[in-house]
Amino acid sequence: MKDWSGNTPRPGFTLIELLAVIAVIAILASLIITVGGNTLKHSRASEAAVQVRQILLAGQLYANEHGGHLPKVASDNVGLDEPRDYFYVTRNGVAETEGTALAAYMGGAEAAAAGLRAPNDAGLAEVGQPGRNFSYTFNFLINQGELQEGASEPSGFEKALSTINLYYVDDPAEKVIVYEEENPNDAFCVWFIDRPSSRFDGKGHVGFVDGHVELLPADEIYGSAELGEIVPPDKQY
Repeated sequence: MKDWSGNTPRPGFTLIELLAVIAVIAILASLIITVGGNTLKHSRASEAAVQVRQILLAGQLYANEHGGHLPKVASDNVGLDEPRDYFYVTRNGVAETEGTALAAYMGGAEAAAAGLRAPNDAGLAEVGQPGRNFSYTFNFLINQGELQEGASEPSGFEKALSTINLYYVDDPAEKVIVYEEENPNDAFCVWFIDRPSSRFDGKGHVGFVDGHVELLPADEIYGSAELGEIVPPDKQY
């Protein structure tokens, strides 16, 4: 092979070689963008799963100190008497965590509020206006505990006197406490009304009574009696 001499101009790249280099760079760039996007999506999914686990842990810690009963679930101005006994309360569609069970077991109201907002929840209503400030919906049937005076059967809709007791849960790995609600963030914290989130390729995180979290298709969650009815009807509390 002939050595290049400093006195002779060095041949440059041909057009074909330049195009080949540009093509390789473009391919590498697209791969980097794809990998980066997937990494970001995975990171956000992992963060959301951690948030759900923290909510579950807070509920378990509360139950440990309250005879096995979970905190109550409040649905828009329902149950505003004692916030400390609720996961959080909602007033006119806005979640408040001050003095609530989540605040007590998640390091304060500010930390609890941050833990209620999924990393990829834009918080915008369908019309583009600011939406609700929470990303997670509770199973409202948690409130099917002590009967209201004059009631013939437990109902989650009234202000709960007492929630269900975890000691009576037959299949804790199959029963839901909390899940991601639909985006945009405009729901009412009620399991069988709010549609589950499909933020992650049509799936959303679901937190079960036993503390584990799964990423499930939204259509498997919505209105599922098997997931929602935590305790047998004859063992409400």
